Amino acid sequence: MSKPFLVSVLGLKKIHDMPKTWAEEDYRALLTRLEVDDIDEIESRDLLEFVLMALQDLDPEDAGDQVLAYKLGSDVSAGSRQNIVQDLLEGQRPWEELSDIRLHARVFAASLLLYQARPRLFPKPDMLQLMLQLKARNAEAKALLATPPEAAFVTRVLADGMDEHSILERLFDEQLAARSFPEADGVIWLAEFGEPDDDGSSATLTVYSSQHWLHDLENVDQFESGAYNDCPDDEDED
Repeated sequence: MSKPFLVSVLGLKKIHDMPKTWAEEDYRALLTRLEVDDIDEIESRDLLEFVLMALQDLDPEDAGDQVLAYKLGSDVSAGSRQNIVQDLLEGQRPWEELSDIRLHARVFAASLLLYQARPRLFPKPDMLQLMLQLKARNAEAKALLATPPEAAFVTRVLADGMDEHSILERLFDEQLAARSFPEADGVIWLAEFGEPDDDGSSATLTVYSSQHWLHDLENVDQFESGAYNDCPDDEDED
């Protein structure tokens, strides 16, 4: 029996930024944290320049700590932030290597800003952008294409295109087949559907994440998927 989605890989490429990594309100909040004066008077187009100048006025360790403190908040201790900064200064890739995958996207965002401020000291972070086309084969699958893509759904789509030796399958084989996959939010940094076709049965899906998760689709052209959203508690079986 065929699965409800036919998935085609349209492209997979390395990039160094993604949508929604930093917004105007983030820049203003970070400038406030850095104690920059007259923030309300800074034009939107000039915010990034002011942020970079403020970071350049700090020691690299202090700059790294300030940016990470803003992005990670109370989820990470001061000591752990210092370790991440040292990893970056040593050219490592904490946006892929931290044990808590839920932090990866935010560490990537912090790393990008630090690289822009001090490109000779901090590594240039990279990630992958994956473009897929999903074709629905039944009404239930078609309905999924009409709602924002959930991380668990997208992760299951990706896993269906990989073999059993992929990192996703080896680490999350039970979660992929379960009714709930909370760690999927750490795998999928951002996912967006494009406009569906006229009858709503086909749509593109753009996925942003680290090479760690997406590289196993590098030589894949097409596959079938039985992906589904997580099931709310009130829909669980007795």
